[in-house]
This record gives sequence, structure tokens and C-alpha cells, in this order.
Amino acid sequence: MTYDFFAANSDKINLLNFIFKETDLKVFDLASPYGQEISEYKSTDEIMLKYGFESEISYPVKFQLWTPRFGGKILFRKVVLNPKHCDGHTFCYSSDGWGLIQLYFEGQKDNLLLHSHIGHFNERGALKWEDSNHFNGRVEQWNWEEIERTSRQLKNHIHSKMSVQKIGGYGILPGACELINEGLKLWVGK
Repeated sequence: MTYDFFAANSDKINLLNFIFKETDLKVFDLASPYGQEISEYKSTDEIMLKYGFESEISYPVKFQLWTPRFGGKILFRKVVLNPKHCDGHTFCYSSDGWGLIQLYFEGQKDNLLLHSHIGHFNERGALKWEDSNHFNGRVEQWNWEEIERTSRQLKNHIHSKMSVQKIGGYGILPGACELINEGLKLWVGK
């Protein structure tokens, strides 16, 4: 399942508040900054402290969502980096697992608002990669019904409850509408 939507920083804060207050999802970095470990966030305030969101100029921020209801475990993998290309750093970490839900908050580039995204593997897609990715373990360990149910809940909340306008299959959240009214253009490419 994938779903794309347009969100300003105020919308991102509202969605994070929903996740922390109304779900049992745990929020982790998709990848750590160079030389650091993955962070787990317990509140919207922790994310705002680390990434900002005070102004409407924003940059991509990517998370993995997980709950024990998903059955499988979230895994943390150390990634070796070439220090020549990474400001002298030699490692970072990624968060992995077949049934994790990705939450990508995109930002602005020039006069464009890029779309944000939620998505995850389905069981069939994960099975295609299982033999070549042994780090993630067995696909059968994950509760795919729970993953699908949870992602539908998120999509429904964003698309039906938060969106004030729609363009094609994309929901446009209130803060994004304000940015559009101020002249920002939407980027709907992939």
C-alpha cells in the first residue's frame, strides 16, 4: 500500500500528534545521521526538537513505524560508509523489517511543495525479496493483516479526516492548502 499527500509543517505536526496519541505505533528514524544510532521518538516534541518544523521551509524527514502487533521485529543494521564521500564518517544505521510502515515527510524545493508518503511492503512483495535479503528474517513472522489494517487506518485519517482538498489520488492537508494559496506549486512527479 502506498499513499501520497501534500503536507505543510503544521500538517506534519498534526499527523505526528495523531500517531503518538491515537495509535500504538512506535516512530523510528529510517536512517541515522552519519556516526549516530537510530533514534526512537516518544513524542512530536522530540521530533520537532531534532528536525525543526518552526518555519515553512522544510526538508525531507523519513521514519519507520512499527508496533509489536505487527509480529516481526524492527531491526537495526550498521551501514559502512566511505569516509571520502561522507564528511569523514565511517558508519550510520538503518532501520529494517519486512512489515514496517514508512512515513516520508518531504519538504519544499524552490517554489514547489513535494508530496509526502506512507507505504509498506505487502506479503507477496516481501516474499519476492526474502531469499536475497536474509537480514530481515522470515516474511511469515509478520502479521500482514495487522500491517494492512494499520496502514489503512493511517491512510483513512490523512485522506478522509485531515485532507481539505484532493487532486487526483493525493490528499491536500490544510497547511498545504495555505501554501498553495500563497503561490507554492505542487510537485506530483515520482
